[in-house]
Amino acid sequence: MDASTQQLLIEVLKGRSNSYRMLARLFFKPLSDADLDDLVKADFCARASELDGTGLLAEGFNDMGRALRKRHTGTRSQLATDFTMCFDGMKAIDDLVAVPYASVFLGTEALLYQEPRAEVYKLFQAEGVGLKSGIDLPEDHLSFELEFIALLSDRSAAALDSADTQEALRNLQLARDFIQGSILTWLGQLADRADRILQTRFYRGALKATQGYLDMDLETIVGLIEEISEGDE
Repeated sequence: MDASTQQLLIEVLKGRSNSYRMLARLFFKPLSDADLDDLVKADFCARASELDGTGLLAEGFNDMGRALRKRHTGTRSQLATDFTMCFDGMKAIDDLVAVPYASVFLGTEALLYQEPRAEVYKLFQAEGVGLKSGIDLPEDHLSFELEFIALLSDRSAAALDSADTQEALRNLQLARDFIQGSILTWLGQLADRADRILQTRFYRGALKATQGYLDMDLETIVGLIEEISEGDE
């Protein structure tokens, strides 16, 4: 693999990390004014246009961007209320909440700390990943799962920079399997249920964008694996 190709792939991997961390931040806690400032600067409407305005990712970005363009002094409070009612489980639909934990959707009952959380915990342990000190939440929270993909992308970039193509490939393959076998197995159910609770266009768009980005990223991962494998021959 020549140096220019290697550097290009590293930049793609770093871009993936940034995107996943941005998405993870949306679902962890209510957004601060500083968070909103950063999101406004991201210009999601322009990103949607770059995607020709089609597809779930573009639709989600457009919803987020248009909601942020109408930002006013009460926007942060409105979004915080929407977040709390939906993602903190303060409001239910048909006695079901839309909290962003895999166990609630994949477990035998709609409860936290079931087998899906145990599986994610084991994987995090195997990869030397732990939650930050002071965080007392189950590992199968959507934010933590998205952060994990970001970390794997960082590791792939570092491995590629060190010419360790096998480790770069391992992390990409692990990310692919985790997206397919973990996140996407329940994210659609979360989005469907949350759509009945959420009141803001922004958070509805955030869920669309997350689903769309994961689908697109699976294609990106395939391309990265092929490029790195060919360069290692």
